[in-house]
Amino acid sequence: MSVWMACVWGLLGAGALEAHQLRGDIARVRNLPWRVRGELPLGAYLTALALRLALGVGLAAGFGASGQAGGPVGVMAVGIAAPKVLEQLAGRKLAELQAAGEPSAPEPVAGSAAPAEVEGATGERN
Repeated sequence: MSVWMACVWGLLGAGALEAHQLRGDIARVRNLPWRVRGELPLGAYLTALALRLALGVGLAAGFGASGQAGGPVGVMAVGIAAPKVLEQLAGRKLAELQAAGEPSAPEPVAGSAAPAEVEGATGERN
């Protein structure tokens, strides 16, 4: 698959997610969200939309060019999952802890060993 086709499929995936979220927002506020007080104004909404679509296209292009997404459905799934993929790759939780002033890892006390990480049944680290 060419990178351009990966971009198109990624855009379709990201666009599908945005349409789904807009439908949910319309149902929640019973109007277009930018017409409701307390919701994002139209300009901010469109800026966020453009950024999320660009994120979906960019990640789909990267996954498609590297062969990590198998065909149109795989690249479209990358476009849909782009925000979550980025959160995982960027280590969002670590950044949040550091921004809150919490240390990223406990400091070992002199003369003691650092606690070992335990892997659960799913292979995730706790």
